[in-house]
Amino acid sequence: MKNFVKKLLLIFMLPVVASFGLTGCSFGEFDFDINAGYDEGDIVLPDYDFAISATLDEIVVSASNIGEIGETAKLVALPSHQYLYGEDVHGLAEETSATPIEIDEYDCGTEKDFAFERYFDGKTDGIYFKYYILSESDEILAGPMFCTEIEPLFKHEVPIVPVNKKGITCEDIYDPVVTDLGCSYTEINFLVDSMIVPNERMVNGKVVPILWEEGTNANGEMTISADGRTEVVDFLDLSGTRYYFRVGAFKYYDNLIGAFTARNVIMTLILLLPNVTDQYIQPYFLKYPATKDVKTYLQPNTSNQYGAGYWAAFMEFMANRYSKENTPYGYVQAYILGNEIDFSSIYNAITGPGQPPLSLEDYVEEFEREMRISNQALKKYHASSQVFVSLTHFWAARQEEYAPKEIVDYLTLKTLRQGNYDYGLTVHPYGVNLANPEFWKGDLATAGLNGSLNTHYITWTNLEVLQLYLEQPSKMCNGKVRSVYITEGGVSSSSSGELKELTKMQQAAGVAYLYYKATQLSCVKAVSYYRLVDNAGDGAYFGLLNGKWQKKPAYNVWKYIDTQYSFDVSREYLQYIEWVTMDGMTSIPHGVEFDVSEYKDTMKLVESRFNWEENWNEDLIVVRWVDEILT
Repeated sequence: MKNFVKKLLLIFMLPVVASFGLTGCSFGEFDFDINAGYDEGDIVLPDYDFAISATLDEIVVSASNIGEIGETAKLVALPSHQYLYGEDVHGLAEETSATPIEIDEYDCGTEKDFAFERYFDGKTDGIYFKYYILSESDEILAGPMFCTEIEPLFKHEVPIVPVNKKGITCEDIYDPVVTDLGCSYTEINFLVDSMIVPNERMVNGKVVPILWEEGTNANGEMTISADGRTEVVDFLDLSGTRYYFRVGAFKYYDNLIGAFTARNVIMTLILLLPNVTDQYIQPYFLKYPATKDVKTYLQPNTSNQYGAGYWAAFMEFMANRYSKENTPYGYVQAYILGNEIDFSSIYNAITGPGQPPLSLEDYVEEFEREMRISNQALKKYHASSQVFVSLTHFWAARQEEYAPKEIVDYLTLKTLRQGNYDYGLTVHPYGVNLANPEFWKGDLATAGLNGSLNTHYITWTNLEVLQLYLEQPSKMCNGKVRSVYITEGGVSSSSSGELKELTKMQQAAGVAYLYYKATQLSCVKAVSYYRLVDNAGDGAYFGLLNGKWQKKPAYNVWKYIDTQYSFDVSREYLQYIEWVTMDGMTSIPHGVEFDVSEYKDTMKLVESRFNWEENWNEDLIVVRWVDEILT
């Protein structure tokens, strides 16, 4: 079994100090504006139209109002890893003065549609190219623009329709507890360590091809052999190159995904690239040279021809394997690229130990190239497949290299200008102190956590800020709010000591709170609780089950939270949610002894533009009827 242990930074591992009375609580007064951080029309886009789409056979380019009327320009194309001379941002790309493919002439200022063969030279797929309008002197008048609408090979409907937003992190194993909990979602860590077979090696600064010879073994399986090695493989041909994939590396995941699909549980994959140094096992060019000594997970390198080809082929192989109608391997529609990319050196390394991080612009350039290639590969097969960006619970503040908000802000601007597509966000909204069962108290005592779009953190306490952020027109895609999958986030209890039983009650209250809040936010499509079983390696005790697989009170809360028994199982824990707000220098206590009679009263912990009176709908909570008697 491959298992990924959530590593919590020591800064979060504060002692759990629970304050059960309201006397003596010290909460700072925040100086903030709930209207801060909104675009308010500040984003200025080009005054021309430029769009790229693809049918099964053609690339269609629409251009309008580009350049000065009366002048002549040209439509050109480049592979996604290449850049024209003079482009300001090119990440770590090796080819930055590339010669583009000239496609056709364009009369500036006019409206024109171009249609041409999708496969250049009959083999190279044009969806992976970017397109420009250049003047006669090669000045960039428009672009780069990427293909955003792709006719899929598979037209069938999505085979699983969720009955709720509820999910659970399933410990990267199949367990019937997931379905006992009534979950529609789960996710696993999908390790891309030895799946892609290299076609070449780097030896003494030179590229040396690996001359694989195809064959068949006694079981009728395809094999390839070279240099005394034999592999059992499957393959995919893309843009004139044959890519091989080790079928044995997929079998564990095939079984796991298939088991959940058979039980109508929607699977999300978190794609993680460990560092493997053997160049016969993992392609050298799929990794950035600076990461050779990195011990954590890597950002796949698409800044060169080889790496971009490997990643496109891998994602096409995944799309074909897990979105084909009646696939025996199970169905996947959500792919998370890496983990918590704002913590680049820990989970998404591009630079090596001790090296300075890339600029925000170069970092997002590298990540978004991988993301766009992934999106194009997935959409080539099925329209419902989506890619997601993974972020911590930091927001406008940063703990490591980048602040999540600055990543998404820049990503928004980049994709609006270069071709928007329906990528989603996965967020990890723990409390500020991950180990504190009373996250609502700890969060409100944290300077910088508030209801503005410039809040330092987005946690369970102010999760509605994410809804407000994504409802801005500039953050939408084709007029729709982007999807949010909460794929990690929980509430800790304590493992021992006098407070152990009390913290279990607080955990149960927090579990009810987070689900009720998530159901009321339209951007949240899934909320997968982290995790099923306590793991001491987390430095906290998030599990619905303890380390002996015994149920905590939070287990039944999560099991019935979306059923007709929802408020029956959650009501007894409401008493544990107590907090204080400030009116000038006056402390105002809140709780069941003061002004709380239902969970709705606990939703508004911070002031924001979000209107909880207008946005509370219990029909979004009770969505499932179970044929059993609650005991």
